[in-house]
Amino acid sequence: MTSSTFTATLEAPDKDNIAFQKAATFVCDTDQNIFLTGKAGSGKTTFLKYIRTQTKKKCAVIAPTGIAAINAGGETIHSFLQLPFGPFVPGNAGGFGTSPDNVSDKHSLLARLRLRETKQQMLRKLELLIIDEVSMVRADLLDAMDTVLRHIRKKYDQPFGGVQMLFIGDLFQLPPVAREEDWEILRQFYPGTYFFDAQVMQQYPPLYIELTKVYRQKDTVFIDMLNRIRTGHVIPQDIGTLNALYSTEQKEGYIMLCTHNHIADEINKKALDSLTTPLHKFEGKITNDFNIKSVTVDQTLELKEGAQVMFVKNDVQTPRRYFNGKTGIIKSINSAGIRVSFPNDPKSDSVLVELETWRNIRYALDTKNGGIVEDEMGSFQQYPLKLAWAITVHKSQGLTLEKAIVDLNRSFAAGQVYVALSRCTSIEGLVLRSQLNMDNILVDNRVLQFARNASDDDELDTLLEQGRRQTRLGRLIRIFSFNELITATEQLQQELDKRKTGPVKENKELAIKILDLLQQAQKHAGGFHRQLQALFNEGDDTAMEERAKAGTVYFTTKVLSVAVADINTLVNTMANNTKATRQVKLWKAYKVQLEQAIKEMSL
Repeated sequence: MTSSTFTATLEAPDKDNIAFQKAATFVCDTDQNIFLTGKAGSGKTTFLKYIRTQTKKKCAVIAPTGIAAINAGGETIHSFLQLPFGPFVPGNAGGFGTSPDNVSDKHSLLARLRLRETKQQMLRKLELLIIDEVSMVRADLLDAMDTVLRHIRKKYDQPFGGVQMLFIGDLFQLPPVAREEDWEILRQFYPGTYFFDAQVMQQYPPLYIELTKVYRQKDTVFIDMLNRIRTGHVIPQDIGTLNALYSTEQKEGYIMLCTHNHIADEINKKALDSLTTPLHKFEGKITNDFNIKSVTVDQTLELKEGAQVMFVKNDVQTPRRYFNGKTGIIKSINSAGIRVSFPNDPKSDSVLVELETWRNIRYALDTKNGGIVEDEMGSFQQYPLKLAWAITVHKSQGLTLEKAIVDLNRSFAAGQVYVALSRCTSIEGLVLRSQLNMDNILVDNRVLQFARNASDDDELDTLLEQGRRQTRLGRLIRIFSFNELITATEQLQQELDKRKTGPVKENKELAIKILDLLQQAQKHAGGFHRQLQALFNEGDDTAMEERAKAGTVYFTTKVLSVAVADINTLVNTMANNTKATRQVKLWKAYKVQLEQAIKEMSL
């Protein structure tokens, strides 16, 4: 059992991106809760995908909205933990003059919680929980998550019940939304709506790591200006540079970024109607459970030759032919399919577009090996295209655009100008339809204050070494603990007691024997834990590893393997007994947990 068990082994996409590699090592090698942020186009989505394929931890990915969850390949927060949609208050929900259905507190939240036993077992096995687009997660929702996870995992003194949390997002982009009536209630408990305003975050702040290398833009002058807009340090020259891009002329091949859905829809419909080519309709296919609102593509896709379209998914082929946000023109629609050309990018060949599939997944426990798996609840199949003469700023988050007209229509919110401008790969591809002034660049000072928590490289190095050692000790103590197996054995006894057929006496005697074996092992484990802690305090990691190896030999051979062998013997005697079918299933399911414990100790 060496510390390299938990170390990242795959090569990062960019070997020169030190912050990326350091953040990945923190996730893989420590149990530290982390907030990973970065400018638009700095690789946050790439980091998420890298960690999913890299980590050996039992992991789940969740997001605040259906669209964000589908894009991240995960589940919504509310679905994952069966949370209600109303406000959650960390105090008493009484006295607000609202229905209990609208407001939850700790008591009502847990009283209404309806999680199946297999879901609870999965949550107890969970080691890493990733929240994507955390900038849109409201403070009370995070406290509700913390409440449920502590309760289910029976670890009431640890944030999120001891699950390592990885928060990914950019707080300088669009903030979380709270209805006025909800905020009237929440303001009594929270200074603001951001995720870092949650009480659990105030008590246990995450490690703040920022990705600083930008991939979307190459021009350092444009990058520096976007960063000043992002952090509210705009200078008059920036406003002058941007307003020089003002134009009311029609621009071929550009996409309009506007403030409201109805504006974008009207522009797209008018442009499509103006084309004289035949209209083609493509019906998307929904299979089983899938909410069409979770994707940005239409269920009925209406296209014409000559229409300006945008890809809404990254190409899975190598080399990549298109990306999420790449715009083009419908060149042809015929029996061969839809072909899109790219007049803005002469180096790109036209593409015959293939159907794509979006999956609605739920996380579940793999009862065979104790892992966490993705169950597909439903899917949606459609061409990954949408009309692209216009799109809202909100829906443009995460997109990379080569040519864009920004029309903010004098409606400004914190982060809105930054989101709109930072979609563009270069300032040459940017046009302003409405002029800006200094007052239009809004940045929440509370976000700026929170950003001061970012750690520098030297501090990260020190924290990483400390975190590795502390995590190693914690894992050893967890692995060489038998309380969960004792609880599982007691539950097994209760189930066996319900069976009045089959070899009742033999089943009961073996369950009692194994329970006694595990309880004695737990007594020995207490002293073993103290030895490990003493060696840790002395800084003697070599001796700690040697002690762990000795513990593995003792506990696997004297305790766990003995129990497994006894179970196999009893199960073999019941193999042909039709009255013992249920008992055999119970013992086999229980044995999986013992074998998993042996495997973890032996890694």
